[in-house]
Amino acid sequence: MSPRSSRTAALLSTCALLVMTGCGSDDPSSPTPAPSDVTKPHVTASSPAEGATDVLPVQRFKLDAKTTGLQRVVTVSFSEPMDRQQAQVSLIDLGSPTTATRALIGTWSEDGKSLSITIPRPQADLPPLEEDRPYALDLTALRDVSGNALDAAHEGLKDGRLDFTTGKRDRSLEHACAHALLDVPIPLTAGASPTAAYPSADTSHKVYTLTLPASGASFLGYTEVVSAEREEPIVMYLDQALTVAVHDVTEAETVIPTTLAPAPEVCAPVITHTLKFTAPAGDRFLRLTHGPTARDTSTFVFERS
Repeated sequence: MSPRSSRTAALLSTCALLVMTGCGSDDPSSPTPAPSDVTKPHVTASSPAEGATDVLPVQRFKLDAKTTGLQRVVTVSFSEPMDRQQAQVSLIDLGSPTTATRALIGTWSEDGKSLSITIPRPQADLPPLEEDRPYALDLTALRDVSGNALDAAHEGLKDGRLDFTTGKRDRSLEHACAHALLDVPIPLTAGASPTAAYPSADTSHKVYTLTLPASGASFLGYTEVVSAEREEPIVMYLDQALTVAVHDVTEAETVIPTTLAPAPEVCAPVITHTLKFTAPAGDRFLRLTHGPTARDTSTFVFERS
């Protein structure tokens, strides 16, 4: 090969090398690859909480127009978006080592940061969870979108398992839930004045939807309860945190103490609170003042014990 040909070949080789390495481009700087995500996800919140005791073992839901079913829903929130293709967790009955671990498939939120796990009845004659029993929900099979496993050492969960212990069932509330979920409510319009006529809403096992008259910027109304011959506890299962004042108006006005409290989440949101009071014996006339409240309707199940 002639010297000229040798120089030409060398020049062509150099140009080819420059093209391959990008040195001949307009931008002399090469992009730096983004670092891979190696941060492990961790649990930020859960319901029930880690280590919780007296956890409600059963929740009631509407199965169809005539029947209800039992389940228990657990929710878990994570520090970052998770792989929504992987949603299987394992439920371990710590109180019965011979009981097989149950594989459950959860449902991810749209952002992949919250998982809802429905625990069904394992058999038709068994509840979703037994009473007074320790359980663990193993989440270690879950991964974030980069494939990182759950941080089992994080303080939020520590071992990658959500541990909790169930308490007793609330069968009275379960009964009220069946009414609230299935029964057609009785519509009533509350009285607008404590001195005018107001309707009675005191039949046990009945669901009422009460329309409250406007009272300034809020709503307030009146109903009546007639007590029985014997003293009896009354429970109103409410769909909201509604203040209800009770007065015995048979002769003079006498205040009857009431207790308003959040209800266990057996069938929220149809029942969220309970209003309890004791009706005196002797066919007494009790006036109930519903409100004031920001909502113009209230739905409740009325129960006499």
